[in-house]
Amino acid sequence: MIAPMIKYTFLVYHREYEPFLQDLRGAGVVHIIGRERGSEEDDETIRNLFSRREACIQALKYLPKDIEEKEAAEKTGQGEVVERIETIRKELEENEQHLQELGKNIRALEPWGDFSREDLEKIRVAGYELSFYSCPVKRFQDEWTEKWSVQVIHRERGHLYFVVIHHPEETVEVEADHVKLPKESLSSLMGERDLLKEKNARLHAELEKNTGEWKGVLNRYLKELENEISMFRAKNSAGEQADGKLRILEGWVPARKEEGLKNMLEETGVYYIASPPGEDEEVPVELENSWFSRLFEPISKLFDLPKYRELDLTPFFAPFFVMFFGFCLGDAGYGLLFILAGFLLKKKVQPNLRPILTLGQFLGLGTVIFGALSGTFFGINLIDTGYTITANTLEMLRVEGMPADLIENLGSLMGEHFETRRNFLDAAIQAAGAGAVQSHRMLLLKHTAADVSLLSSFRHLMQEPINMFYLSMILGAAQILFGMVVKIFNITKQKGFAYSLSTVGWVVLALTLLVFKGGEMAGWFSMNGLKYVYYALLGVAGVLIFLLNDPKKNPFIRIGSGIWETYNILTGVFGDLLSYIRLFALGISSAILGFVFNDMASQFLSIPYFGWLPFVLLLLFGHAINLFMAALGGFIHPMRLTFVEFYKNAGFRGGGKPYQPFTLTKYTKQ
Repeated sequence: MIAPMIKYTFLVYHREYEPFLQDLRGAGVVHIIGRERGSEEDDETIRNLFSRREACIQALKYLPKDIEEKEAAEKTGQGEVVERIETIRKELEENEQHLQELGKNIRALEPWGDFSREDLEKIRVAGYELSFYSCPVKRFQDEWTEKWSVQVIHRERGHLYFVVIHHPEETVEVEADHVKLPKESLSSLMGERDLLKEKNARLHAELEKNTGEWKGVLNRYLKELENEISMFRAKNSAGEQADGKLRILEGWVPARKEEGLKNMLEETGVYYIASPPGEDEEVPVELENSWFSRLFEPISKLFDLPKYRELDLTPFFAPFFVMFFGFCLGDAGYGLLFILAGFLLKKKVQPNLRPILTLGQFLGLGTVIFGALSGTFFGINLIDTGYTITANTLEMLRVEGMPADLIENLGSLMGEHFETRRNFLDAAIQAAGAGAVQSHRMLLLKHTAADVSLLSSFRHLMQEPINMFYLSMILGAAQILFGMVVKIFNITKQKGFAYSLSTVGWVVLALTLLVFKGGEMAGWFSMNGLKYVYYALLGVAGVLIFLLNDPKKNPFIRIGSGIWETYNILTGVFGDLLSYIRLFALGISSAILGFVFNDMASQFLSIPYFGWLPFVLLLLFGHAINLFMAALGGFIHPMRLTFVEFYKNAGFRGGGKPYQPFTLTKYTKQ
């Protein structure tokens, strides 16, 4: 639900404006109606605040993530900490770049050994020159050694490094790569590299030593900057009247938070006007839901907030989301893991993360229910767990009122064991007839003994894949129809009931076809005595759809609009309904993958002595992958069905702005 808002207009004398803002921030309930943010670009003060905040954020990002924050003293030098972190960052980056250059030069010198420029100068003074060359061993020619004074220095990986000693006026002509070496010696470069590494180590040690305290300092500093920015914006959000002596400030307050604000205003003596929102005003949105629906607000906010005059759809899609997630995950064992993980992790995480774990537990509960309904537990097919008619089975069927001739026919199967439900039902049909077995199917499955006796009491409730397919379509039709009902209230809230009559007509049409045609097909009643009621309801639906779809248009345009809407709804609803098949597809694929991993792992048990080890490892690995993929699909696809199919049929527009009260943000240790 959306919290009702009240608009407040404050009239303040200019000399009392700043103290009033301090009191208003202390109340912490007013969403200030501010000026356009573009005008902030011309103000040096706010630009400076933004710059300092960005520097603080970047400094926090640079600190190591694995070191916990320590609570910092209020008077710690905040600007100095930012500057020191920035200095360390720049020094480390410069040192790393220099180290890369040193590494490149060291690698270039290593094949030639350690010598200095002084050594080369001595050779030059003696009247000789050294030229450095390298080439593949295969390209080296022996005639070079006959023509020139060649000295091989190093061989490495099929490459040859050599020098040619010659007089300065001589030109050396060899088909090899001429090497230009760095001016520094190898030893000096390695010494410089070691010094830089030591310097980096000291800088990293300083970071690690101070990170905990610096995080506390910077988080406190960030809160202070945010408070300064919000105060600056509040100061500049007021209009001026009476030659600048009067400030007029407007804001929104949730109705349930009015009392505290009024008490503050009475104490300060500030004149104010409280009024309901106007029709064309853009009112901020604060969601106000029950504890259960509040768990799903992070999901609804991923898409968009509703407009103030819309319905908040969070409470309406929440139960469907639980069912759809459970349908997609499709394994009761996986659902139990979600529930148990929630209980274990709640003791270790921060309080603000616990609602997410609670949401995960509800999704796990939905998975347990739908996993049990489809008969899947960690990839094990619970439906096909053996069927045997015993003497107790026949006795219970007799007590339940099954016809004696049917019991007698089924008695021919007593003691015979069937591996699968399909084989058992086929045998029962051969023994007692298809009609008799189908009419007493649930009763027969309920009292037939299972290989695992624990399953006998509820296994009959588990559904075959074809029934799960039908269930996915039924749930889809239910959500689409429910969305249309919600749309009626949504339109009524925004425009009035007269504008929702067309949607009412579609709901009447859908329910009429569902009740009358569905009831007749199910054999609940005959249409002969109800056909006039049926046609009357169809007529009412037609009038609402084609003649009362828009009160402002003339009747001829309404008919055209009704025809166009009919085309859009019939094609759209059919496509929307098909989208829900994904629930069945994801659920059955998860079950099949779990079964495949179980089957693959069980083959290792034939290996004597240590076969259990790969069996366990493959089970853990396979089910971990299956759980991750199924959970990912189980979250994304229900979200898609919610935001596309349900939101569309519920008439959701969105575009609401969040309620952001002007308040003092206090530092708390993370």
